This record gives sequence, C-alpha cells and structure tokens, in this order.
Amino acid sequence: MSVWLIAAIALLTYSTRASALVFLPAPPPRLAPLLERVPAPLFAGFAALALVQSDGTWAPVPVLAAAGAAVCAAPSRSLPVIIGGGIAGYAVATLIV
Repeated sequence: MSVWLIAAIALLTYSTRASALVFLPAPPPRLAPLLERVPAPLFAGFAALALVQSDGTWAPVPVLAAAGAAVCAAPSRSLPVIIGGGIAGYAVATLIV
C-alpha cells in the first residue's frame, strides 16, 4: 500500500467518526452502556476472521504468532503495547519460519 492510500483511509475513518460525534444525537441513557461495549466484540470478530482463511485452514504462522503475542500483551490494557507485541510476534515468526 502506498502512503497516500493509507492517509486517505485514515482520513476517511476519522472523518466518519468525527461527523458521527458532531451530527448524531447522544444515545439514550439505557442504550449508552451497551454501545460502549460493542467495539471489543466487534474487533474480536474481525480478528477471528483474520486467523482462518477462506478455505477453512489456519492463517500463516507469522499471522498466528502476531495474534498470540497481541493476546499475551492484552493484560497491559495499553494499545501501543498490544500493537508492539503483535508486530514483534510477526517479526520473530517471520525470521524463524
């Protein structure tokens, strides 16, 4: 991917989130706690899809290593630590395999 494509995707992502915050009304008080919990299960679903290929086999070893390292770093509850763990897991597995 080119730098311009990544920048365009980032701009699109953040602009849609910002416009939702600006233009949409606040959710009802009873619905707000549920909406606050949606991103974690949604991310877990996307992550699970990344671990299995379309033919039903597991993803390549570096991808599985990245996911495992990210899960091991998850108790830190720090996004930079989790991302760093995933990158390190991928890099180590790429060097070994």
